[in-house]
Amino acid sequence: MKNRILPVLTAALVLMLSSCSSASVEELLSPPRLDGEQSDIYDALKTFTNGDIILKYPRSGQYRSAFVVRNLDNEPTDESIVFYEMPNVSDGSSLRLNFLDKRDGKWVSVYDLAASGSEVESVLFEDLGIGSTAMIVNYLMQSASDRYTSIMTYSDSAPQELMNIRNIYMDILDADGNEVSDIFAVTNERSSGITMASIYGERDGELARLFTAPLNSGFAGIRNVICGACDENGTRSVAVDYAFSDGSFGTDAIIYNGKYFYLAPVLNPDITIRNSNSYTPYISSKDADGDGCIEIPATVPFPDYADLPLSEQVNMTVWHSLERGGTKFTQKFRSFVGTKGDYIFLFPENWGGVTASVSISESSVVFNRYDTISNIKGEEMIRIYGAAEGNTGKYETDKYISLGKSDITGYSYYAALTNSPLSPDEETLRSLFMLQ
Repeated sequence: MKNRILPVLTAALVLMLSSCSSASVEELLSPPRLDGEQSDIYDALKTFTNGDIILKYPRSGQYRSAFVVRNLDNEPTDESIVFYEMPNVSDGSSLRLNFLDKRDGKWVSVYDLAASGSEVESVLFEDLGIGSTAMIVNYLMQSASDRYTSIMTYSDSAPQELMNIRNIYMDILDADGNEVSDIFAVTNERSSGITMASIYGERDGELARLFTAPLNSGFAGIRNVICGACDENGTRSVAVDYAFSDGSFGTDAIIYNGKYFYLAPVLNPDITIRNSNSYTPYISSKDADGDGCIEIPATVPFPDYADLPLSEQVNMTVWHSLERGGTKFTQKFRSFVGTKGDYIFLFPENWGGVTASVSISESSVVFNRYDTISNIKGEEMIRIYGAAEGNTGKYETDKYISLGKSDITGYSYYAALTNSPLSPDEETLRSLFMLQ
């Protein structure tokens, strides 16, 4: 039967291809459904190139069109940037940027620029405090792990590249808290194998590198970067979560003390290490308790799980703060992070001297008092239930406390309290249960 089907499919494919072959190469390369202005820009670009072009579209970010129309130089009229490629170019410079401006009501190409990569990943426009809006283009290289970030300004009908950074990670953040954007980049020095973190921002009216230092060696990639206060004094930090090849995670932090940046000297992988498995999701540095300061997590196996393989351990998440300018790493609170990563249950204050034991079933998580001397599980303190949409009916009674629905997973959560003196009251429980 299969041998009879294949010729039919082959014939159908040949027919389809032959029907397409009547279209010209120009028609195949033409952009689909351009509006009036885009069509005028496209025609002006083709006049400049005097040949066929292939439009290139950014893969991510706010600007996903090959055409970006924006006022780049603060003059009355907009400019246009078009990402395109010349076919059949083998010298590595086929990806290009063309800048166009309106002259006497018509779009005209005014500058053509060779791009720094093989694909456009994203385009951003940011106020870096240097007097002109900066255009930031991230290019992907043929090596998927590398990219170039090109930072440009535009004036007098020409772009000026201020900086070109080869990196494995780039983000825009306000590292020093002055409400002006900075560029955070992680680079891999191939010759030495050292991974460097750098911050670029305004200095004396110009874009400059404000900080650079090596991150922890041996990690496999950046997982998350968050910037904010790290203590009640308003000291700033950039927390950099990284992944190791074995599936564990750690954190470095860059501190800003109001004058300069430096790596938090107290942090190392041994104290920020956290594991993930089917019971423990990836956990990033964040403001976990809503106090406005970033906390850094670490994981510790619950009792009865410490001797099991990492893949079978159920972990408590212990959250820490950086204090005294990043020289002190202080435990703030303990918690359980839901197996789906959609909630954090902060342990009540009266659990401070209590070791909790946890057991997980398909729909519930049960917390018991645990005696570390006798290794005996004590009374149940609280039970948390999760239910998918359509399965919540049995929890809609006075027996259970509704804790809300996660926007991430759509799961609804409920709790059942006990008569244990360690069981929190309803008001306290609601303040400790945080949906993500």
